[in-house]
Amino acid sequence: MKRIIAALFLSFVLFSCTDKKKQEKDLFDEVIKVHDRVMGKEDLIMTNKMQLDTLIKENRSPEIIAVATQHSKALDSADTNMENWMHNFDAENKGKSHEEIMTYLTGQKKQINAIDSNFNVVVANASKFIKQNKTK
Repeated sequence: MKRIIAALFLSFVLFSCTDKKKQEKDLFDEVIKVHDRVMGKEDLIMTNKMQLDTLIKENRSPEIIAVATQHSKALDSADTNMENWMHNFDAENKGKSHEEIMTYLTGQKKQINAIDSNFNVVVANASKFIKQNKTK
């Protein structure tokens, strides 16, 4: 009887460890999925920056130059935020408990989702401005 209970306990421990690792991996994969989506938007940032630079160089209107400069700075800021997040992200989580890992990854997921939302806003705003002010 003791052997059966010991075997059941061992099975439970092994199963729960596997389940915790799966939870960690699933959450990590969610974070990386958002990261990859944001990285896919890097080209949009660079394209918009080049177009804004062209507008600034070719335009004589101080108002358009000022707004284009603001959009360019917002794009730079969004890009910098992404670079900082990537630089500070700890993918290994060595020596941390399951709870610490889950808390860390949950926080990272919130951060990368905020960066994604910011990317969407600044790219959309810059694109709209560029379309409205493109020189013919």
